Amino acid sequence: MKQLGKIAAPGALFNISEPMVFGIPLVMNPYFFLPFILTPVLLVIVSYTAMATGLVAPPAGIALPFTTPIFISGYLATGGHISGTVLQVVNLAISLVVYYPFFRAWDRLKAKEEHASAQPQASAAIADADRA
Repeated sequence: MKQLGKIAAPGALFNISEPMVFGIPLVMNPYFFLPFILTPVLLVIVSYTAMATGLVAPPAGIALPFTTPIFISGYLATGGHISGTVLQVVNLAISLVVYYPFFRAWDRLKAKEEHASAQPQASAAIADADRA
């Protein structure tokens, strides 16, 4: 999982998340169903509320390429207001908080599966060594 994160990180900076979405996999994984649905809804509510209350400048109507890096895109989309970048930082933090417990649970499951599959292999290797 750490190797996948290292490989996918540069692309993620430019909003190319397919290596993570399909490499983990997030799609069709029961562990990630809830955060996969909940996180975007939560971020829309937070973003709308921040703009409706005036905490964040409204979008300036600039069409940015989808590969514009995070934090730069928030700044440009709000017409050069730093509040767009601050909102992206807040949204990123919310996403991390929502996904973290689910990733931990999934990681524990995979560690148990790996440990269980390693036991028979280790036993077989010991038995082979005893025969030799």
